[in-house]
Amino acid sequence: MTLTAGAGWGAWLLIRIAVARDLTAPSIFEVNAHGQAQIYGWMGLFIVGFALQMFPSFWGTRLVAPRLGRALLPTMAGAVLLRSVAEARPAGRFAELAVAAGAVQLAVVVTFVALLVLTARRHTSPWRAADRYLAAGLAWFVLSSVLDLRHLARTVGAAGREALLAEIATWQLPLRDLQIHGLALSMILGVSLRVLPGLFGTPVIDAGRERRARRLFWPLQLAILAEAVLFPLAMVTKSPPVFVGFWVATVGFAVTAVLAAANLRVFARSRLDLPSLSPLAFVRAAHVWLGVSLAMLVAGPLWSRLLDLPFSHAWHGATRHSITVGFVSLMMIAVASRIAPRPAESGFAGAALPLAPFVLLNLGCALRVTQQVATDLTPEAFLPAGASGLIELAGLTWWAAWIVPRLVRAGQPFATARATLTRATASTPHER
Repeated sequence: MTLTAGAGWGAWLLIRIAVARDLTAPSIFEVNAHGQAQIYGWMGLFIVGFALQMFPSFWGTRLVAPRLGRALLPTMAGAVLLRSVAEARPAGRFAELAVAAGAVQLAVVVTFVALLVLTARRHTSPWRAADRYLAAGLAWFVLSSVLDLRHLARTVGAAGREALLAEIATWQLPLRDLQIHGLALSMILGVSLRVLPGLFGTPVIDAGRERRARRLFWPLQLAILAEAVLFPLAMVTKSPPVFVGFWVATVGFAVTAVLAAANLRVFARSRLDLPSLSPLAFVRAAHVWLGVSLAMLVAGPLWSRLLDLPFSHAWHGATRHSITVGFVSLMMIAVASRIAPRPAESGFAGAALPLAPFVLLNLGCALRVTQQVATDLTPEAFLPAGASGLIELAGLTWWAAWIVPRLVRAGQPFATARATLTRATASTPHER
């Protein structure tokens, strides 16, 4: 999905922006169609697949209705592809098709969450802090999908340009906050608490760090909720105090997210004998990008004020890119690469990753973030910003060429990966 309708299409949109030297060169419908392919097709399918395979193991039970779980893949994939085509040119019946595909996506998400809720009811051991973050991620998945369907219907069905711009200005930002800050970050924190010590050799989650994760849970979730509520309220009321309240919520989110990520201690010396360029390098780079994104998120109003702009689309887009590609995608690549089956008798070398994807993805992300911000200062920055998409796409393609053969190799790769991950996450010393 990401090599085609996701990052592939995104690279093409960036080229068009660079040629036109205008961030609005592609229509908002094309941009959003590409965005939903990334949210549901790249990130969403990864979350659904990983969760159906591994969450029951986390909870010491088995997935209910596994056949239904397997049916979610073709259903979601078909909906993403249909919506990608229909939303990009929502004229006539295409608008109705886009909304219908969005409704199918919502149905898949609700079914997926229901399967995990029913599975979790079999859980008998005490809940960990990680499980709270996973549950929050599932809740944000449903809520963001409901808001996404509403937003889709109101954009493709807008009566005119003024109504379309009002909908985008009011609801696009809180939707992305729910999808990225709520769904993606909560899921990553929950999975990280479960798997990082066993798979990557980071320090074990002792009793103190478990308590810290619990204490940070509600401040983080409430900050995300405040972001999503206060921004549309501020846009509707045009009240300066409400805008200030939204910024305060943003600061609260950034602080708690930094503390929650720091609690994982990904930069501590690994207890495992891993190659220098193992998936742990991607985890560490991802956390650097998370810090960049959070710092830019807080500083956004200061940049706009410095340039005397009501709102900097360039700065905001760069902020989003640093967390979606820099943090979320690199974490997905790290976990997928670590649990993918190794070639037979590969030994130590089997845990290594090729250098090119790491370099290309980080270089492309750095180029995109810096040069997109620079477009507020000079139109010359559009060209390198446009090239960044091709660099990132090359990195993803290189990584895909490395991991796909491992996933389709004959034998029982998924059973092997599951057994490895189950052993790695079974317990920590303080629980024994």
